[in-house]
Amino acid sequence: MKSWLQWSIDNLLPRHCILCGYASGTTNICAPCSDELPRIGVCCRKCSLPLADPGDPVCSHCEKYSVPWNSAIAALVYGFPVDQLVRRFKFSRSLACGQLLAQELTRAVANRCIHPPDAIVPVPLHRTRYLARAFNQSELLARHTGKHLGVPVYPGLLCRRRRTRAHSGLDAISRRINIKGAFRCRLTSRQHDYVRHIALVDDVLTTGATLSECTRALQAEGIRKVSVWVAARAPEPRAQPDE
Repeated sequence: MKSWLQWSIDNLLPRHCILCGYASGTTNICAPCSDELPRIGVCCRKCSLPLADPGDPVCSHCEKYSVPWNSAIAALVYGFPVDQLVRRFKFSRSLACGQLLAQELTRAVANRCIHPPDAIVPVPLHRTRYLARAFNQSELLARHTGKHLGVPVYPGLLCRRRRTRAHSGLDAISRRINIKGAFRCRLTSRQHDYVRHIALVDDVLTTGATLSECTRALQAEGIRKVSVWVAARAPEPRAQPDE
């Protein structure tokens, strides 16, 4: 019944592309706009920064500065029009934009993830920010990806101990200071027995300050391997806000 109803709606009220506005049939983006999305191909295995040389396993930044997680997968380059999709999803509650970002993340993970995690954990919001937005964009991305990959999602495994400043306008050092010690991991005794590899999900990766603190909180509780999955990757470290 649900499939029939969706088919009827899509045919009677065809959707329009969230980028160009033209009719897009049964999807939220038309084929031409989809083809032009800046999907990430060859990239650094540690931070998913796009690389020009497919022979390089890691980027020059990761060669100089170590990240605490084990690997990263990003679907899209954080630039136009992806930055608009993220902002509309996060701040204007555009579920159509969120669905597109989730689909792109799921596609990237399905193509590039060699060893599936035991669980998926979204980067949490502080309760006051959650109440203001009415949803956590990272959790929606995590649930969509987990559903399609058959991996359980634990949205409550990480929590924020305190509210932090928004990272917009802060440099890399200020972000690390701002977010330090802000997260706590709450593994149950049962989860301790079988959860060894966790995939952290967020919308955008830039300096990695937030994801680094989340990773350290997980490692402090005995998690052996942490992968980072994000919908978008800023083209340069410290270039764009990740929160």
